[in-house]
Amino acid sequence: MDSILVVLLAIGAMGAALWLFLHDRRTRRIEARLFGGSIEAASDGLDGSRDGLRSGSRDDPLEGAAGSGQESRTGGIEARLRLWLTRAGHRSPGALRAFGLACAGSTLLAALGTALLIASGLIDRVVEAFTILPVIGPGLGFLVGFSPWLFGLWMAALPVLLVRRDRERRVIEIEGDLPLVIELLATLAEAGLGFESAMAEVLAAQPRGRPLGDELRVYQLEVSAGEPRSESLRRLALRIDLPALSAFSSALIHGEQTGASVAGLLRPQARQIRQQRREQALARAESLPEKLVVPLLLGFLPGLLVWTLGPAFHQLFTMLDAAIG
Repeated sequence: MDSILVVLLAIGAMGAALWLFLHDRRTRRIEARLFGGSIEAASDGLDGSRDGLRSGSRDDPLEGAAGSGQESRTGGIEARLRLWLTRAGHRSPGALRAFGLACAGSTLLAALGTALLIASGLIDRVVEAFTILPVIGPGLGFLVGFSPWLFGLWMAALPVLLVRRDRERRVIEIEGDLPLVIELLATLAEAGLGFESAMAEVLAAQPRGRPLGDELRVYQLEVSAGEPRSESLRRLALRIDLPALSAFSSALIHGEQTGASVAGLLRPQARQIRQQRREQALARAESLPEKLVVPLLLGFLPGLLVWTLGPAFHQLFTMLDAAIG
Protein backbone atom coordinates (compact mmCIF):
# COMPACT_ATOMS: atom_id res chain seq x y z
CA MET A 1 0.00 0.00 0.00
CA ASP A 2 2.80 2.42 0.86
CA SER A 3 4.61 1.73 -2.42
CA ILE A 4 1.37 2.39 -4.28
CA LEU A 5 1.07 5.76 -2.52
CA VAL A 6 4.63 6.63 -3.51
CA VAL A 7 3.96 5.72 -7.14
CA LEU A 8 0.74 7.75 -7.12
CA LEU A 9 2.60 10.71 -5.65
CA ALA A 10 5.24 10.52 -8.39
CA ILE A 11 2.56 10.26 -11.08
CA GLY A 12 0.77 13.27 -9.60
CA ALA A 13 3.98 15.32 -9.63
CA MET A 14 4.62 14.41 -13.26
CA GLY A 15 1.06 15.29 -14.17
CA ALA A 16 1.34 18.66 -12.43
CA ALA A 17 4.58 19.42 -14.30
CA LEU A 18 2.96 18.46 -17.62
CA TRP A 19 -0.05 20.66 -16.87
CA LEU A 20 2.20 23.62 -16.02
CA PHE A 21 4.10 23.14 -19.28
CA LEU A 22 0.93 22.99 -21.39
CA HIS A 23 -0.58 25.94 -19.53
CA ASP A 24 2.54 28.02 -20.15
CA ARG A 25 2.51 27.19 -23.87
CA ARG A 26 -1.16 28.15 -24.12
CA THR A 27 -0.52 31.42 -22.27
CA ARG A 28 2.38 32.26 -24.56
CA ARG A 29 0.25 31.64 -27.67
CA ILE A 30 -2.47 33.93 -26.32
CA GLU A 31 0.04 36.66 -25.46
CA ALA A 32 1.63 36.33 -28.90
CA ARG A 33 -1.74 36.90 -30.55
CA LEU A 34 -2.58 39.82 -28.26
CA PHE A 35 0.73 41.67 -28.15
CA GLY A 36 2.41 40.61 -31.39
CA GLY A 37 6.13 41.18 -31.58
CA SER A 38 6.50 42.86 -28.19
CA ILE A 39 6.10 39.58 -26.36
CA GLU A 40 8.97 38.06 -28.34
CA ALA A 41 11.34 40.61 -26.84
CA ALA A 42 10.21 39.58 -23.39
CA SER A 43 10.77 35.91 -24.12
CA ASP A 44 14.44 36.44 -25.04
CA GLY A 45 15.50 35.65 -21.46
CA LEU A 46 14.40 38.98 -19.96
CA ASP A 47 11.10 37.97 -18.36
CA GLY A 48 9.03 41.10 -18.71
CA SER A 49 11.58 43.76 -19.54
CA ARG A 50 10.00 45.09 -22.75
CA ASP A 51 10.82 48.70 -21.91
CA GLY A 52 14.50 47.89 -21.63
CA LEU A 53 14.77 46.30 -25.07
CA ARG A 54 13.04 48.79 -27.35
CA SER A 55 16.28 50.08 -28.79
CA GLY A 56 16.44 47.13 -31.20
CA SER A 57 18.94 44.95 -29.32
CA ARG A 58 17.70 41.39 -28.88
CA ASP A 59 20.74 39.82 -27.26
CA ASP A 60 20.01 37.80 -24.18
CA PRO A 61 21.71 39.53 -21.21
CA LEU A 62 21.80 36.32 -19.28
CA GLU A 63 23.68 34.51 -21.99
CA GLY A 64 25.97 37.53 -22.28
CA ALA A 65 26.64 37.43 -18.55
CA ALA A 66 27.38 33.73 -18.79
CA GLY A 67 29.77 34.31 -21.66
CA SER A 68 27.96 32.34 -24.34
CA GLY A 69 27.04 35.31 -26.55
CA GLN A 70 24.10 33.53 -28.17
CA GLU A 71 20.51 34.68 -28.44
CA SER A 72 17.95 32.88 -26.32
CA ARG A 73 15.08 31.37 -28.30
CA THR A 74 13.72 29.15 -25.55
CA GLY A 75 10.27 28.90 -24.05
CA GLY A 76 8.88 30.85 -21.17
CA ILE A 77 9.56 28.31 -18.42
CA GLU A 78 13.16 27.78 -19.50
CA ALA A 79 13.77 31.53 -19.74
CA ARG A 80 12.32 32.12 -16.27
CA LEU A 81 14.40 29.32 -14.80
CA ARG A 82 17.56 30.66 -16.43
CA LEU A 83 16.78 34.15 -15.14
CA TRP A 84 16.12 32.78 -11.64
CA LEU A 85 19.37 30.82 -11.62
CA THR A 86 21.28 33.82 -12.95
CA ARG A 87 19.98 36.03 -10.16
CA ALA A 88 21.18 33.41 -7.69
CA GLY A 89 24.69 33.49 -9.19
CA HIS A 90 24.55 30.24 -11.23
CA ARG A 91 25.67 31.43 -14.66
CA SER A 92 27.61 28.59 -16.19
CA PRO A 93 26.36 27.36 -19.59
CA GLY A 94 25.19 24.08 -18.07
CA ALA A 95 23.52 25.58 -14.99
CA LEU A 96 19.98 24.99 -16.25
CA ARG A 97 20.73 21.40 -17.23
CA ALA A 98 22.46 20.72 -13.91
CA PHE A 99 19.49 22.16 -12.03
CA GLY A 100 17.07 19.93 -13.97
CA LEU A 101 19.19 16.84 -13.27
CA ALA A 102 19.45 17.79 -9.61
CA CYS A 103 15.66 18.15 -9.37
CA ALA A 104 15.11 14.77 -11.05
CA GLY A 105 17.70 13.07 -8.85
CA SER A 106 16.37 14.60 -5.64
CA THR A 107 12.81 13.56 -6.54
CA LEU A 108 13.94 9.99 -7.17
CA LEU A 109 15.90 9.90 -3.93
CA ALA A 110 12.92 11.36 -2.08
CA ALA A 111 10.62 8.62 -3.40
CA LEU A 112 13.12 5.87 -2.55
CA GLY A 113 13.88 7.31 0.89
CA THR A 114 10.21 7.64 1.75
CA ALA A 115 9.48 4.09 0.62
CA LEU A 116 12.44 2.69 2.59
CA LEU A 117 11.48 4.55 5.76
CA ILE A 118 7.92 3.30 5.57
CA ALA A 119 8.89 -0.26 4.67
CA SER A 120 11.51 -0.55 7.42
CA GLY A 121 8.93 -0.32 10.19
CA LEU A 122 11.13 2.05 12.21
CA ILE A 123 8.54 4.81 12.05
CA ASP A 124 5.84 2.50 13.45
CA ARG A 125 8.02 1.54 16.41
CA VAL A 126 8.81 5.18 17.14
CA VAL A 127 5.09 6.06 16.93
CA GLU A 128 4.28 3.28 19.41
CA ALA A 129 6.96 4.59 21.76
CA PHE A 130 5.55 8.11 21.61
CA THR A 131 1.90 7.13 22.06
CA ILE A 132 2.53 5.92 25.63
CA LEU A 133 3.56 9.42 26.70
CA PRO A 134 0.90 11.38 28.57
CA VAL A 135 -0.77 14.49 27.14
CA ILE A 136 1.50 15.05 24.14
CA GLY A 137 2.01 11.43 23.10
CA PRO A 138 -0.74 11.15 20.46
CA GLY A 139 0.20 14.44 18.82
CA LEU A 140 3.89 13.57 18.63
CA GLY A 141 3.02 10.11 17.36
CA PHE A 142 0.99 11.64 14.53
CA LEU A 143 3.84 13.96 13.59
CA VAL A 144 6.36 11.11 13.61
CA GLY A 145 4.03 8.97 11.49
CA PHE A 146 3.81 11.76 8.92
CA SER A 147 7.56 12.45 9.02
CA PRO A 148 8.53 10.18 6.05
CA TRP A 149 6.35 12.25 3.75
CA LEU A 150 7.80 15.47 5.15
CA PHE A 151 11.29 14.08 4.59
CA GLY A 152 10.41 13.17 1.01
CA LEU A 153 8.98 16.61 0.35
CA TRP A 154 12.09 18.28 1.79
CA MET A 155 14.40 16.04 -0.24
CA ALA A 156 12.49 16.72 -3.46
CA ALA A 157 12.62 20.48 -2.87
CA LEU A 158 16.30 20.50 -1.85
CA PRO A 159 17.68 21.95 -5.15
CA VAL A 160 15.13 24.76 -5.04
CA LEU A 161 15.98 25.50 -1.41
CA LEU A 162 19.71 25.61 -2.19
CA VAL A 163 19.19 28.07 -5.05
CA ARG A 164 16.99 30.22 -2.82
CA ARG A 165 19.71 30.17 -0.15
CA ASP A 166 22.28 31.31 -2.72
CA ARG A 167 19.94 34.07 -3.85
CA GLU A 168 19.42 35.28 -0.27
CA ARG A 169 23.16 35.34 0.40
CA ARG A 170 23.73 37.24 -2.82
CA VAL A 171 21.05 39.80 -1.93
CA ILE A 172 22.56 40.34 1.53
CA GLU A 173 26.04 40.89 0.10
CA ILE A 174 24.80 43.28 -2.60
CA GLU A 175 22.72 45.30 -0.15
CA GLY A 176 25.74 45.56 2.14
CA ASP A 177 28.09 46.77 -0.61
CA LEU A 178 25.71 49.04 -2.52
CA PRO A 179 25.67 52.12 -0.21
CA LEU A 180 29.48 52.25 -0.04
CA VAL A 181 29.83 51.88 -3.82
CA ILE A 182 27.28 54.63 -4.44
CA GLU A 183 29.01 56.99 -2.01
CA LEU A 184 32.39 56.30 -3.63
CA LEU A 185 30.92 57.02 -7.05
CA ALA A 186 29.39 60.26 -5.75
CA THR A 187 32.68 61.33 -4.14
CA LEU A 188 34.67 60.64 -7.30
CA ALA A 189 32.06 62.45 -9.39
CA GLU A 190 32.35 65.47 -7.11
CA ALA A 191 36.12 65.33 -7.59
CA GLY A 192 35.62 65.84 -11.32
CA LEU A 193 35.76 62.31 -12.74
CA GLY A 194 33.22 61.09 -15.26
CA PHE A 195 30.88 58.28 -14.34
CA GLU A 196 32.73 55.59 -16.29
CA SER A 197 36.08 56.71 -14.91
CA ALA A 198 34.68 56.74 -11.38
CA MET A 199 33.25 53.26 -11.97
CA ALA A 200 36.66 52.01 -13.12
CA GLU A 201 38.33 53.41 -9.99
CA VAL A 202 35.73 51.85 -7.70
CA LEU A 203 35.99 48.45 -9.40
CA ALA A 204 39.79 48.57 -9.17
CA ALA A 205 39.44 48.88 -5.39
CA GLN A 206 36.75 46.17 -5.11
CA PRO A 207 37.92 42.60 -4.41
CA ARG A 208 37.05 39.81 -6.80
CA GLY A 209 34.24 37.47 -5.86
CA ARG A 210 31.80 40.05 -4.52
CA PRO A 211 28.44 39.85 -6.35
CA LEU A 212 27.99 43.60 -6.80
CA GLY A 213 31.52 44.09 -8.08
CA ASP A 214 31.14 41.24 -10.56
CA GLU A 215 27.86 42.66 -11.86
CA LEU A 216 29.38 46.11 -12.27
CA ARG A 217 32.30 44.58 -14.17
CA VAL A 218 29.80 42.95 -16.55
CA TYR A 219 28.18 46.37 -16.97
CA GLN A 220 31.59 47.90 -17.66
CA LEU A 221 32.35 45.27 -20.31
CA GLU A 222 29.00 45.91 -22.00
CA VAL A 223 29.65 49.65 -22.13
CA SER A 224 33.18 49.05 -23.43
CA ALA A 225 31.72 46.84 -26.18
CA GLY A 226 29.59 49.72 -27.43
CA GLU A 227 26.28 49.16 -25.66
CA PRO A 228 24.40 52.33 -24.64
CA ARG A 229 24.72 53.15 -20.97
CA SER A 230 20.95 53.15 -20.45
CA GLU A 231 20.61 49.65 -21.90
CA SER A 232 23.52 48.35 -19.83
CA LEU A 233 21.98 49.85 -16.69
CA ARG A 234 18.65 48.22 -17.48
CA ARG A 235 20.37 44.88 -17.93
CA LEU A 236 22.24 45.40 -14.65
CA ALA A 237 18.98 46.06 -12.79
CA LEU A 238 17.37 43.03 -14.44
CA ARG A 239 20.21 40.66 -13.52
CA ILE A 240 20.25 41.71 -9.87
CA ASP A 241 16.52 42.45 -9.39
CA LEU A 242 16.71 44.53 -6.20
CA PRO A 243 14.56 47.63 -5.57
CA ALA A 244 17.55 49.65 -4.34
CA LEU A 245 19.65 48.92 -7.41
CA SER A 246 16.66 49.41 -9.72
CA ALA A 247 16.20 52.89 -8.21
CA PHE A 248 19.94 53.50 -8.63
CA SER A 249 19.80 52.53 -12.31
CA SER A 250 16.65 54.58 -12.92
CA ALA A 251 18.26 57.65 -11.33
CA LEU A 252 21.34 57.29 -13.53
CA ILE A 253 19.25 56.86 -16.67
CA HIS A 254 17.15 59.89 -15.74
CA GLY A 255 20.28 61.90 -15.01
CA GLU A 256 21.78 60.93 -18.37
CA GLN A 257 18.62 61.99 -20.20
CA THR A 258 18.23 65.29 -18.35
CA GLY A 259 21.92 66.15 -17.87
CA ALA A 260 21.69 66.26 -14.06
CA SER A 261 24.72 65.97 -11.80
CA VAL A 262 25.73 62.39 -11.01
CA ALA A 263 26.88 63.27 -7.48
CA GLY A 264 23.61 65.04 -6.72
CA LEU A 265 21.70 61.93 -7.78
CA LEU A 266 23.83 59.33 -6.02
CA ARG A 267 24.28 60.88 -2.59
CA PRO A 268 20.53 60.78 -1.69
CA GLN A 269 20.38 57.23 -3.04
CA ALA A 270 23.07 56.08 -0.61
CA ARG A 271 21.34 57.76 2.35
CA GLN A 272 18.01 56.22 1.41
CA ILE A 273 19.48 52.71 1.12
CA ARG A 274 21.17 53.01 4.52
CA GLN A 275 17.90 54.22 6.06
CA GLN A 276 16.00 51.31 4.54
CA ARG A 277 18.54 48.79 5.87
CA ARG A 278 18.30 50.39 9.32
CA GLU A 279 14.51 50.13 9.26
CA GLN A 280 14.67 46.50 8.13
CA ALA A 281 17.04 45.65 10.98
CA LEU A 282 14.70 47.31 13.49
CA ALA A 283 11.72 45.44 12.04
CA ARG A 284 13.54 42.10 12.37
CA ALA A 285 14.51 42.90 15.95
CA GLU A 286 10.93 43.81 16.87
CA SER A 287 9.54 40.63 15.29
CA LEU A 288 11.92 38.38 17.24
CA PRO A 289 9.63 37.82 20.31
CA GLU A 290 6.77 36.62 18.10
CA LYS A 291 9.10 34.21 16.30
CA LEU A 292 10.26 32.73 19.61
CA VAL A 293 6.75 31.78 20.71
CA VAL A 294 6.50 28.58 18.66
CA PRO A 295 9.99 27.23 19.58
CA LEU A 296 9.29 27.94 23.24
CA LEU A 297 5.96 26.13 23.07
CA LEU A 298 7.42 23.12 21.27
CA GLY A 299 10.67 22.95 23.22
CA PHE A 300 9.85 23.90 26.81
CA LEU A 301 6.11 23.41 27.32
CA PRO A 302 6.09 19.59 26.82
CA GLY A 303 8.96 19.19 29.27
CA LEU A 304 7.27 21.42 31.84
CA LEU A 305 4.02 19.48 31.51
CA VAL A 306 5.77 16.14 31.94
CA TRP A 307 7.79 17.44 34.90
CA THR A 308 4.82 19.00 36.72
CA LEU A 309 1.93 16.72 35.75
CA GLY A 310 3.85 13.46 35.25
CA PRO A 311 3.91 12.37 38.93
CA ALA A 312 0.26 13.30 39.39
CA PHE A 313 -0.79 11.25 36.35
CA HIS A 314 1.37 8.35 37.53
CA GLN A 315 -0.34 8.34 40.92
CA LEU A 316 -3.76 8.66 39.26
CA PHE A 317 -3.15 5.72 36.95
CA THR A 318 -1.80 3.65 39.88
CA MET A 319 -4.92 4.37 41.91
CA LEU A 320 -7.18 3.52 38.97
CA ASP A 321 -5.33 0.23 38.37
CA ALA A 322 -5.64 -0.65 42.07
CA ALA A 323 -9.35 0.23 42.10
CA ILE A 324 -10.14 -1.67 38.93
CA GLY A 325 -7.94 -4.64 39.76
